[in-house]
Amino acid sequence: MSVYQINKLCRQLYRDSALRDAVKADPRKAIADWPLSAEEREALLSGDIRRLYEWGAHPFLLGHITRWDLFGVTPAIYAERIHGARDPA
Repeated sequence: MSVYQINKLCRQLYRDSALRDAVKADPRKAIADWPLSAEEREALLSGDIRRLYEWGAHPFLLGHITRWDLFGVTPAIYAERIHGARDPA
């Protein structure tokens, strides 16, 4: 598992409008070439913010996906799903 890749993807989503558009159109296809484990990929695709955070993904970077409602995660859903998460540290 590479939390670095999750963080890197979240950062890239902020910077790359073409990637954002691809994720909106077909999230599974858009992240197919990213070096993620099957668990990471499914957590992203299902919008499992809590799990990603508990694995060590940075909450600021995870927040980037809410700006464009990527992976079905709005700001309200983000707040709901991260609530009660254990600090990965």
